[in-house]
Amino acid sequence: MKDIYERNINLAVARKNDHEILTKATMLDLNHHIRVELTIDLQTETIVHADSQMTKVPYGICQFALRNIKGIEGLKIGRGINKKLADILGHAEGCTHMVNLAMEAVRLSANVMIGLNKVGDEWFDTGQRTEEEMIARVKPYLKNTCLPFKEEEREAN
Repeated sequence: MKDIYERNINLAVARKNDHEILTKATMLDLNHHIRVELTIDLQTETIVHADSQMTKVPYGICQFALRNIKGIEGLKIGRGINKKLADILGHAEGCTHMVNLAMEAVRLSANVMIGLNKVGDEWFDTGQRTEEEMIARVKPYLKNTCLPFKEEEREAN
């Protein structure tokens, strides 16, 4: 089999200050270099600033989709946000890649927010607790999101 295309998506989260994080999502492939950046308020879990760049796109008209990014400012990260992101950034006036990058940025930001807001510094330092202790500590927040946090079904007696 011969590879014909490759796409890389990279995400990074940094603390902007005591109450905000900055999440960057970048897509790079043969035809695209696109970035979405979200500043998120940790207390309100809201996107307070959004920006995007298209360094490389296959068509000049693609750049017009950048104007939609400000529309996601004010969105609260929670249930229903993916549909809102798709409606604001995508469809006939938007860019499917910006939608995907924003969704990935929101997912990673939500994970980091759980760590910062609910668990604490130990979320980022797995050397302090055993794997079992960390799973037990985090499970209430990530119940049934993946195998380590699976809620065991109790058998009826």
